[in-house]
Amino acid sequence: MINSLKHIIQAIKNFDIIMLEELLDDNKSYQDVSKSLFLKTLKKKFNSAKVDDCNSFDDVFFGICGTCNKGCEGMTFFSKKGYYLDLFIESKDDNTVDDIYVCNNLTNFTDLDKTFNLGFSFCKDQEVNFKPDKEYQLIKTEYKALKKELENMRSAIKLDDFFEWSNKYSYTRMFLNNSRVFDNIDNLLYTKTASLYSNVSTIKAIKIKSECAAEALISYQRAKTERAKVIWLFENYDNRHWTSGFKALQNWKKNSHVVYYMDDLNLTIDLTGYEYVWDYFQLIDNTLNQLMEKYKPLPEHYEQSETGYVDSSLEGFLRLHNRYLDILDNLK
Repeated sequence: MINSLKHIIQAIKNFDIIMLEELLDDNKSYQDVSKSLFLKTLKKKFNSAKVDDCNSFDDVFFGICGTCNKGCEGMTFFSKKGYYLDLFIESKDDNTVDDIYVCNNLTNFTDLDKTFNLGFSFCKDQEVNFKPDKEYQLIKTEYKALKKELENMRSAIKLDDFFEWSNKYSYTRMFLNNSRVFDNIDNLLYTKTASLYSNVSTIKAIKIKSECAAEALISYQRAKTERAKVIWLFENYDNRHWTSGFKALQNWKKNSHVVYYMDDLNLTIDLTGYEYVWDYFQLIDNTLNQLMEKYKPLPEHYEQSETGYVDSSLEGFLRLHNRYLDILDNLK
């Protein structure tokens, strides 16, 4: 019964992960990854469909693969709710399964209303035959250390101390600043490292942007008209929403503490000496929100739109009201 093609097809159709655990071979890889990872990923996809009360596929349809196994027959597991999974199930004898993987270019013999794709893919470093090089090992070591240290930061840390601490992960920083990281985007480790260090960089930016923040705050005080404030806002537009991952604590005015919460991180940062940078970020967002509210679209703007939608940016709102067009044209 192990690797039985007929039974595996039925188990997939029934969203039956427990049966697939029994049917698939522990010693084989599927889609180039371990059986356990393959089934774990497949289970997540099934669970996402179950949220929409789709608990199984209704039928199986055949088609022709147009890419990896060009000209070979694949199959679509299809539900009437529109959920589908295109698979190529490899079998040398038409009785036992040698491999299973997602087909990304399957043309069915029958027209199907395929709406919600339950397909998935894996990164190179998740594959069973992946062999890490020295660079990969170095990044892995630094990633683990960086993650552990961040998780162990239980009490408030001063921004200057955080900045200095992060500099010791120089190899990771240089690697991420190097364009080679985009050549390795298919590696899960590099993706996780880039995401984690991006959070670190967001916190560090409060210190890095301190000089421009001081100048911008002075410039804002000189902006007496709405036009001047619009110009100021667009000059500082790249720094909008910078505090979206932060929350000022209740005693902010007394201790200058903010919490950064993003992904699995929950860090308390002491911004003593950098409160004005926080004020700068808040001023950008407040100015943006005020203008967005003042120039929000009117009913006639939606009526005049061919699609019924309008550009939801500040620039789009201002153009709807024919305001500050000369400023907007200079943004290009």
